[in-house]
Amino acid sequence: MKKYIILIVFTGVFSSAFAQQALTLYNMDRVMQTQFVNPSVEVPYKFHLGGILVPIAGQLPPPIYFNYANNSFYWNHIYHQVENDTAFMVDLPLFMDKLKKTTHMRFNTDIELINVGINLENMFLTVALTEKFKYGLSLPYDLFEFTLNGNMPYMLEGKPHDFSGLGINFTHYRELAVGGSMKANDKFTVGGRIKVLFGLGNVNTNFNELSLYTDPDDYSMTWTTDMKIQASLPVYFDYMIYTNDQGSLDSLLFDINQASVEAFEDDPGGSAIRYLTNMRNLGLGFDLGVSYKFSPEIDFYASITDFGFISWNTNAQNLISKGQYDYRGFQLELWENEEEMEESIQEFTDTLFNTFKPELVETGYVTWLPSSIYLGGKYKFHNLLHFTALYRGEFYRKSYMQSLTFGVNSNLTHFLSAHLTYSIANNSINNIGLGLTARLGPVNWYIVTDSFTQALFPQKAKNLNIRMGCNIVFGYKKIKSSASMRT
Repeated sequence: MKKYIILIVFTGVFSSAFAQQALTLYNMDRVMQTQFVNPSVEVPYKFHLGGILVPIAGQLPPPIYFNYANNSFYWNHIYHQVENDTAFMVDLPLFMDKLKKTTHMRFNTDIELINVGINLENMFLTVALTEKFKYGLSLPYDLFEFTLNGNMPYMLEGKPHDFSGLGINFTHYRELAVGGSMKANDKFTVGGRIKVLFGLGNVNTNFNELSLYTDPDDYSMTWTTDMKIQASLPVYFDYMIYTNDQGSLDSLLFDINQASVEAFEDDPGGSAIRYLTNMRNLGLGFDLGVSYKFSPEIDFYASITDFGFISWNTNAQNLISKGQYDYRGFQLELWENEEEMEESIQEFTDTLFNTFKPELVETGYVTWLPSSIYLGGKYKFHNLLHFTALYRGEFYRKSYMQSLTFGVNSNLTHFLSAHLTYSIANNSINNIGLGLTARLGPVNWYIVTDSFTQALFPQKAKNLNIRMGCNIVFGYKKIKSSASMRT
């Protein structure tokens, strides 16, 4: 069983890659899910009901959101066809040229359990329960440089390899969001959502410093660390230090605790229920939005999403290491016999361990959600044709990710709307998005992606996402338009 648990953890963390991208969705005001990214949006139905827990409708199709994002390279940068030839090649120089200072590879999957929206006279109220999975891998450029070229190039330049961008993140939590929007006056509409977060599982790393400096004169190497690895999982880890009679390091033990594994083996159903109903890792988040009607034809929008945190307390463990070590090599000529060699190696190991001695602290910790900022505008060229622009910024680890989107939106009829977007995102200009909503009776289907073209050519994709589902809706209310607008 332990092997399977290890396999699941490593598959989830290392499968090539965290915050929600919803660029096309932002202006799809026929679906309640637009409030996930702008809680001030005006929705034209009096009642909405959605989610996978809604019988029949909740599964046709299942209300899910999937996103993969890579800010650096795509597959063809590594492996591609040779020009004017049928052969293929591994192109490491091109791959290195495309890398950023820190490469972030991220996945996130949302499963909407249930969503309810009620449109009152001057207020729209929502309640939503969503299961969220976010995980990713961050790799610094210097890690690839060191792996492929060793320490010689940086040594000649007299600079250290900086590995501090290295990071692994996995988070599974449940979000209960209660929100509302209302008209403040004829110009402004404001909205917000308060979110209670229930953390279920987390692995998080924080490398304030991790570097290697090689002296160009004597070739000595200086390792510097200031790092923390944190975990809150249904299983936990054993960490023991064993010393010999002289007090020197003899061995280390770092392994999954057998008792926590046996708990799964003895009662897998009960363990799963305890995991899914865990209420100890509480958090709080907020979404805020505002809409401003500048003129009958022009609207402006702004919103902040996922501003919040989760406090982790279930099996919370922190592995901390901080220190600096100067490595000057072994003096092989002084080893006259095997005993002296073993003593020298033991002394080196003890020094290394005592310098970087990891400390396991079993105490709770806090992680922050990756927050996003949206700024946008809409020009109503015609009752049936609107042009939009949207800026998005996301705080992810130590980076600030940005995107810019231009869109064309058309509410063709009371039953059908279509959306087309072009985005510059994840250092890629090849992002065409499509969105469609269609209502048949009380059921309103929607499907949207920001990366339709990249899905057609996955070997050149830095971003792949899709959101789909359906809502039961009643009471269509046509949003009034100004008579001065072009018809």
